[in-house]
Amino acid sequence: MDIEKRLALLQNTYAASIAETVNTYDKLKVLDTIVERRKERQAQTAPFLNQQLGIETVEDVFCKLSEIYGCANWFVEKTDDGYIATAVSCKLCMLSKKMGGANPCNGWCLEPMFAMITAAGKIDAGSIAVESTLMTGNCCKVLVNIRTEQNDTAETRK
Repeated sequence: MDIEKRLALLQNTYAASIAETVNTYDKLKVLDTIVERRKERQAQTAPFLNQQLGIETVEDVFCKLSEIYGCANWFVEKTDDGYIATAVSCKLCMLSKKMGGANPCNGWCLEPMFAMITAAGKIDAGSIAVESTLMTGNCCKVLVNIRTEQNDTAETRK
């Protein structure tokens, strides 16, 4: 088996494993607790992950994770205020829906990415917002506001 097929197989197996885990946690009624505990740890591990993956920017988080895990097909657009990242397909959402419908987005995708964005870009977590996800809508859309208070004040004076 060539390296590209092996990588695709590993990516699919990884997504299926997470989907199964999320659905199991949901059936056991511990999903929310697990997601909260994961969120606490992600802030601690994000700088290490960024270093290991060579992530230095907001764009890197979406693009490199997409490349490595082959799960969501993120497209990142730079705006005046920051970034809009959009994905119109995600293996993890698709598999999780097929296995029972538990939501993997926060604990295994969005929250880890937000921690990495915060660590890479020195962006406050409050400046990151989820507009929609593929679990409930037709796309996953994340807004990252990088405007600083200093920029806002300068703009107000104009």
